[in-house]
Amino acid sequence: MMRQRTSTRLGESRLMDTEELRAYTNLGRNNAMKLGEEIGAKVKIGKRVLWDRIKIDQYFNELTGV
Repeated sequence: MMRQRTSTRLGESRLMDTEELRAYTNLGRNNAMKLGEEIGAKVKIGKRVLWDRIKIDQYFNELTGV
């Protein structure tokens, strides 16, 4: 049985889980994970897979020319 994680964030953290990545990119689970892996934003800590918000922002900034 999986334990439910509780959010105790003070602000936006640098690393986000897959559900947060989906919401942040407005993509489905598979496409969000594929994008994150392709741009090198995947961070594994133990069994957890997290995504680096800064790398994702840099990718979108380059993509949009911001």
